[in-house]
Amino acid sequence: IRAVGNGGGYQNGKTAAAAAGMGGDERRVNSAEQEELFAEYRDDRREDHDPPTTQSEADDPEMDRNKRNRTTDRAAGSARFSRKLALLNVLANGLMFAVAGFITYHCFNKAMVLFSWHPTFMVTAYLILMSQAVLTMSGTNYFTHRCNHRTRVYIHWVLQAVAGILISIASVCIFLNKIRLGKAHFQTLHGIFGLVTVCATLASIAGGVTTKYAFQLRTYVRPLYSKLGHGIAGTVTYLLGIVTIGLGVYGRWFQEDNDATVRLMLVLAIALIALYVIATPIVNTVQRFKTAARTTL
Repeated sequence: IRAVGNGGGYQNGKTAAAAAGMGGDERRVNSAEQEELFAEYRDDRREDHDPPTTQSEADDPEMDRNKRNRTTDRAAGSARFSRKLALLNVLANGLMFAVAGFITYHCFNKAMVLFSWHPTFMVTAYLILMSQAVLTMSGTNYFTHRCNHRTRVYIHWVLQAVAGILISIASVCIFLNKIRLGKAHFQTLHGIFGLVTVCATLASIAGGVTTKYAFQLRTYVRPLYSKLGHGIAGTVTYLLGIVTIGLGVYGRWFQEDNDATVRLMLVLAIALIALYVIATPIVNTVQRFKTAARTTL
């Protein structure tokens, strides 16, 4: 709007913003600039779904993909990682490592048995690796927020792949341990939630593969729909994992060494971690849902 009404106003605004960014003081992005960024993002999304208009674009679809990645990188770089957000990120990371370490300690403090590896690998996979993977893609991970989009996607799927391996090993460990002790499977609420969570995790990982190649599969399904589905499935799966960990804290093996106060504090800490991790993905999913509804109807 400013560019139309004021001739070169848009370019002057961009120059002033660049000059301010090179200075010592960082300023907040105002609402007008946010609208400009959103307009660029919206136009870029339109280009994603429209057929190429020139022969060069039709011959080289990678050019269109690189343009999309550059726009995403500019949008990510424009969002300042404030000191408050950095402090919150450090606290969340410290809390998730502390909780995972505390649970792991109680898995091996008396003896190292087959069961010990089940909660250890599960809490590492869901509470640490998956949390870091989600934070990386949402741009709220202090350690990776300066990476470009392609690098963040790479880090995301590597973390998820390692988490999937640990989850599979942990599932085998508890299954074999039940057989060794002659106990029935999936008799507790924790066991039932665990089964549903593992199945949802494997399905979500498979959906992540299709999302990674959404551009190549755009003739079959719109990339927006693929990302929307993966975002919803990933959020639900992560929440299922968090609930399962919380139920495990109230398991018989953990109650032997920890009273009700300790267990309650652990559950609250796990809930705070989950709230920080999924806040941005939920907002992004809602925004994608609105975009999908607007472009479909």
